[in-house]
Amino acid sequence: MRPAAARRQRGVAMIIALVIVALATVLAWKVGFDSFLERQRTLAILSVEQAMQFGLGAEALAADVLSRQLQQTPQVNLAQPWAQASPAIPITPAEAADGPPIGTLQGSIQDMDGRFNLNNLGHLLPNGTEDPAPLLLFQRLLVAAHLEPKWAGIARDWIDADHTPSQPYGAEDDVYTRLTPPYWTGNWPMTSPTELMALPGFGRNRYLAIEPYVTALPTAIAKINICTAPALVLDSLANLPGEYSSDPSALTAGRKSGCFPDLSTFQATVGPATWAQIQNMVTDQGSYFRLTTRVRLGTAEFTLYSLLQRGSDGKVVPLLRSFGTL
Repeated sequence: MRPAAARRQRGVAMIIALVIVALATVLAWKVGFDSFLERQRTLAILSVEQAMQFGLGAEALAADVLSRQLQQTPQVNLAQPWAQASPAIPITPAEAADGPPIGTLQGSIQDMDGRFNLNNLGHLLPNGTEDPAPLLLFQRLLVAAHLEPKWAGIARDWIDADHTPSQPYGAEDDVYTRLTPPYWTGNWPMTSPTELMALPGFGRNRYLAIEPYVTALPTAIAKINICTAPALVLDSLANLPGEYSSDPSALTAGRKSGCFPDLSTFQATVGPATWAQIQNMVTDQGSYFRLTTRVRLGTAEFTLYSLLQRGSDGKVVPLLRSFGTL
């Protein structure tokens, strides 16, 4: 019996030893894996911080380019240097200027005054009543984008400070609080056109259809720059469906050399009756620009959106920054 008992003891000891080795292996693997994850997190944070600094540098450069351009002429059109597409610029560290680039940086600028400002829907006339002109214009723009015009009134209710639904369509807190999950209306100017997706039933598809033509600027009296406005926005302003959108190539060709259509040409196109309604809504100048900066560092990508404004002193400064969203 003694030899058998000894064998059993050796077997138990071997099992215990194997368990200890297995536990040590698992523990060592976990420590190594945790260290790997921590290193990756640190590298990701450093990459984002580094990319952010490159983005801020691009922002400062864009502001300088716009300031210089606007000092030469107040008109803003798509033939000017700021509007030209730029290739990706290689990023090379100063300490290794002769080495391979560590990434690329690319930026593009858009004139936001060429779009319909959603916050114009909240504009009030001197007598305190709502201005009907922006509502009618947005209704025409929605129809031009193959969307229902009712969303103009619903969007106005999202912005205005009262709790009275617009007629015949509108939505205030009594509609939003019945949704799942419930929420309140904004009752405040939009900070992003993506707020349209908060309207009950509007959805992503409608937003994608209208997104190229709208913006959300920190003012309720923004004029539309006809030199940079998309064809559908021009059609809606002129109240002439298809006037510009039926031949977009002609619009593109005309803008290669300057402002097209210019104010006098646009006035003649729309006629005196329509011009009397919209003359205070159009301009050939711009004050708000969106810079999109894309930074690629290795396999990491970073996108910075900057809303820039030209101030009364002529300087262009950033108003708002966002990351990975419009």
